[in-house]
Amino acid sequence: MRIGVGKERITPPAGIPFLGHAYRVSEGIHDDLWAKVMVFEKDGEEAAVVALDLCWPMPEGDYVKIREAIERVAGIKGERVMVSCTHSHSGPEFKPRPEFDIPIKRQRELIEPWVEELPGRVAEAAKKALQNLREASLRFGRTLMTGISYNRRKRTPDGVVSLICDTDDMPQKVREQYIWWGMSREEAEEYAPVGIPDGPIDPDLDVIWAEDEEGRAFAILVNFACHAVACGPPVPYLISAGFPGFTARFVEEATGGICLYTAGAGGDIRPYRSRPRGFEEAQRIGLVLASGVIRAMKEGQRIDGELKVVSEHVEVELREYPPREEAEKLLEEKKKLLEEARREGRFREAKRLYDEIRQLDFALGFGGWIDQKGTVSLELQAISIGDLVLLGIPNEVNVSLGLELKRRAWTDKLVLLTLTNGCYMYLLKREEYDEGGYEVAACRLAPGSGERVVEAALRLVESLKGDIASKR
Repeated sequence: MRIGVGKERITPPAGIPFLGHAYRVSEGIHDDLWAKVMVFEKDGEEAAVVALDLCWPMPEGDYVKIREAIERVAGIKGERVMVSCTHSHSGPEFKPRPEFDIPIKRQRELIEPWVEELPGRVAEAAKKALQNLREASLRFGRTLMTGISYNRRKRTPDGVVSLICDTDDMPQKVREQYIWWGMSREEAEEYAPVGIPDGPIDPDLDVIWAEDEEGRAFAILVNFACHAVACGPPVPYLISAGFPGFTARFVEEATGGICLYTAGAGGDIRPYRSRPRGFEEAQRIGLVLASGVIRAMKEGQRIDGELKVVSEHVEVELREYPPREEAEKLLEEKKKLLEEARREGRFREAKRLYDEIRQLDFALGFGGWIDQKGTVSLELQAISIGDLVLLGIPNEVNVSLGLELKRRAWTDKLVLLTLTNGCYMYLLKREEYDEGGYEVAACRLAPGSGERVVEAALRLVESLKGDIASKR
């Protein structure tokens, strides 16, 4: 097998609006953003993995523009290219929005040239990777990383509480939400669940790397399930690759190679913090993860086998909302009902109404979801080498779905690359819709979409098995 790797700077101009953490505008650049491409070639067949230091690969289905550019510039067939991102929340927006405190005309001047140039820059990274193709051995390692991430969906007897982003004061935050919903302080002290975050996480830190004939790692792919949000507000609003960028940088310094960071199924997973948000904390998390990467690389397994690439488009239903005028009226009615429920201490009803209000708020205020109807086609893609399978799934995938995929797959070397080949926000299990919470409000897809994607993904992974599983 021959493997190559390349990278190209994709840093946007300072002053561009951010994608992630509400409507912020960047004030400068802390560190560069990169497009990195790892190319595999065997028996005349090629496949490529793209890792972008961005919140999303590109809006919705625009990732195909990156594939088209790579095919045009580097000659790798678009359908054999997997386009993923790190999910950094300190990177640029793709579209002007009136909610930003900056004129639309100025937004267009900053955003549109950068978006137009992005596919070409990624293609240049792919071209470099092809130019650097060399004979290599491929290896896979896994280590468990606990104590660095937690599930932010704090489950209570009444569902899931609103998004909790700080672990040190979680018990008090839970109580405060019950009080806000209408429970007396005395009742909240006695009733409201306390304790540390107790939801599921995926502790697997997966590492795939290529070694040259002298045993040097020159191309490393890292995968971990956790939101890249350590740099979020209230720190200065600076463009940054976040802790995935620090992780990659430390690995590159230790190995001399190029490191691609990819995001696992961490839609509801956040990093534990030992200090306030900021670049020092992002650096700390990056150093911890990089140390785990080096540890995993000390006991890796040799990977060999046929190179395969498969994909499948699965149709899932979009959530549907009332017409805009009706939704706006309904929103105001629910707000009044919420205040009544709070005043009368009907906290369970208040909690339910609060969740419903947030869903309508998202639909009315974020990208025109209120008008969406019908279905959307999500592309699932898998690249396999022997019993190593890289499975690409669009959207922010909650960890419950990721763990189910790993549990049911025929191989124990299933690596999940989420936020890959497009993004339509969150992908959830059906029961999570009933629990409420931030991810449900920010979900564009109808209940049952998560289960449909899981079954289609498992069929795709099964198609790669061949006679490998029987030999294991």
